[in-house]
This record gives sequence, C-alpha cells and structure tokens, in this order.
Amino acid sequence: MDRMRGKVAAITGGGGGIGAATVRRFLEEGAKVAFCDRDAEKGNAFERQLGSDDALFKPADVSRETEASHFIEDTVSHFGRIDVLVNNAAVRNYVDVTEASVESWDHVLGVNLKGFAFCAKAAILAMRRSGGGVIVNLASVRSLVAGPKCVQYDTTKAAILGLTRSMARDHAPDNVRVMAVGPGPIFTDFHENRAKDLGQTHNEYREAFGNDTMLNRPGTPMEVANAILFVASDEASFMTGTCVFVDGGQTGF
Repeated sequence: MDRMRGKVAAITGGGGGIGAATVRRFLEEGAKVAFCDRDAEKGNAFERQLGSDDALFKPADVSRETEASHFIEDTVSHFGRIDVLVNNAAVRNYVDVTEASVESWDHVLGVNLKGFAFCAKAAILAMRRSGGGVIVNLASVRSLVAGPKCVQYDTTKAAILGLTRSMARDHAPDNVRVMAVGPGPIFTDFHENRAKDLGQTHNEYREAFGNDTMLNRPGTPMEVANAILFVASDEASFMTGTCVFVDGGQTGF
C-alpha cells in the first residue's frame, strides 16, 4: 500500500528503536522522511543503511528550540512541505523524587515535553501554509500507570496527553489533527543496555519484560510504528485529541 504517497514526515529520535522503525514504515508507504537524533554518528549510519533519496537525517537536540525549529525548517526546505510530525525523542532516568536533581529535571522535561512543543510549534506554522497536517506524540502506558523510580519520565508522559488534547483543540481550525500513541513494554536497544546495567542476559531480561501484559510478551518497535502510521494516515481522518495504546492490554488490567 501507499498510504503516505506524496506526503512528507518529520520524525524525532529516529536513529533507533521505535523512531527508526517508524522511519522505515513511512518510507515503505511512500513518504519522504526527515529524521533527527542527538547521536549524529548513529543517525548518519542509519541514513546510509536506508540508502534512499527519500530519507534525510539531521542531527538535532530537540530540547533546544533553535535546533528543533531548524530541523523542521530543513525538512520543509529539502522536501518542500511537511505533512506529518512524529514527536518520538525521549530520555529517562531511574530515580525517585527524593533523588532527582534540578539538572535531571531540566534535562528530562526539556527533551520529553518542551522538545515536543518546540517541534510542534514549528511544524504547525509550516502546516498552516500548506493546508494542514498531523502531529503524533509518543505517550506511554506510563502516562497512566506508574513505574518504579520513573517519576520524571512518568510525569512527562502524563503531560503529553494534556499537550495532545490542548493542541488538538487549538489547531483543529488549521486542519491539523493531533494524536498520541502510547506504547507499553516495547523491547528496543535501550532495553538491551538496561539488561546489562542490571547484570542480566538478553534472554533473562526479555522473558520478564512484558509478562504483565494480557499477551504475556513485550511488543516490537514495528508494532508501534504500525499504529503511528495508522493515526497519521487519512484512514484516521476523524481521530484527534486522543491516545491509542499499543500495550498488549497492559492498561486494561
């Protein structure tokens, strides 16, 4: 299928995990895709791996408004327009509120919340000029269900639901739909590194990860990318201001 034929998407945090799977999925469906990542080496390597004239990598730290804006501007300059923004870039620390420093709060809020707003601001201004578009914000099951020592991450993901609703209401007159997608336990390269930090093997960590879902397994980045593609497509044209959870039923318990 060519559900994104003729459309241009900008994806943050596209160098790995869910972001990289989304880049691949949008390209498969005919989109031209710009993606950014703070890790320039990883992003450039992924761009070479893709080997497509329809894929463009730009290094950017979305917590800095100038870099977020430049990423969107570079997308429009290179491809001529922007139809879809996927706000995916995120960081997390494993601390409780008594352990969280001012610096770590600033860092997590900067990437996970302000970065979404900065990219959305630039994208909406561009979408107005071309007749509208779609913004997809990556929320999480942590928007609703607390995790141990995830106070900063959980706080920002809860805020993403409010940001999504507010932007959807404000910018419906601009023909801009705003949706959220909330992944549950999705096994990515982040969790490979997390397993090492906990002194566990890949299999040990993976067997335990996701066993509290109805499906008794973790999800894959591509399963989330498929949901992002759907809500960004014209098939979801009557959906805005809400969240689709891709969590194996975890939020249903």
